[in-house]
Amino acid sequence: MRRPASKRDYNRRVFRAVAPRYGVVTRLLSFGMDAWWKRALVTRLPRDAGDAPRALDLACGTGDLSLLLARRFPAGQVEGLDLSPAMLARARRRRGAGSIRFRLGDLGRLPYPAESFRLVTGGYALRNAPDLRQCLREVFRVLAPGGTAAFLDFNRSPVRWLGRVQVRLLSAWGGLWGRLLHGNPEVYAYIAETLALFPDRARFEALLRELGFRRVRSRLPPGGFVSLTFAGKP
Repeated sequence: MRRPASKRDYNRRVFRAVAPRYGVVTRLLSFGMDAWWKRALVTRLPRDAGDAPRALDLACGTGDLSLLLARRFPAGQVEGLDLSPAMLARARRRRGAGSIRFRLGDLGRLPYPAESFRLVTGGYALRNAPDLRQCLREVFRVLAPGGTAAFLDFNRSPVRWLGRVQVRLLSAWGGLWGRLLHGNPEVYAYIAETLALFPDRARFEALLRELGFRRVRSRLPPGGFVSLTFAGKP
């Protein structure tokens, strides 16, 4: 999981396996809060994005955030990018997805010219990036000046022992649903494993600033187990 090539191959295998039940599992693992968190992320996008921005949804999966973006900006152009053909196939079949362009691609090599998008979003995307720094460099590259990147992901406590407890609880909860839905408790082990390797909120914000982002801010929804992070390009 620490080497980009290994993590990329792992992601392909895992998301091919979980695609049929991905929507159900995200609701179960989030205690039903997943849809609220995603709506909160899109609702809090800046109003100065305009009425018809071009928006990119990274690791779009089955298209939840992509659809929310299309509803908020009906005159805009929304693109969803994902590494998994199985996830993209499900996204394309969803009601309202006809106006969205879904594309197969890698977070470390975004297939777009520089300064292509006013908005870039990612729901549970960055934890799965084979190389986090490279992914964020690519986000910065394709984001237009004045544009905004917005990310939703699990929030790991900066207190070491509490962070370990969070990872263990998530591992146990994911293992339960892996056993019930797939007969294999390891299917959703990737969630806890990627959280254990992901920087805590303060370090993530510092990394964004180091890579050139400005107006970096985070919001913790009730419970504090996820964070909504926003960052602008000067």
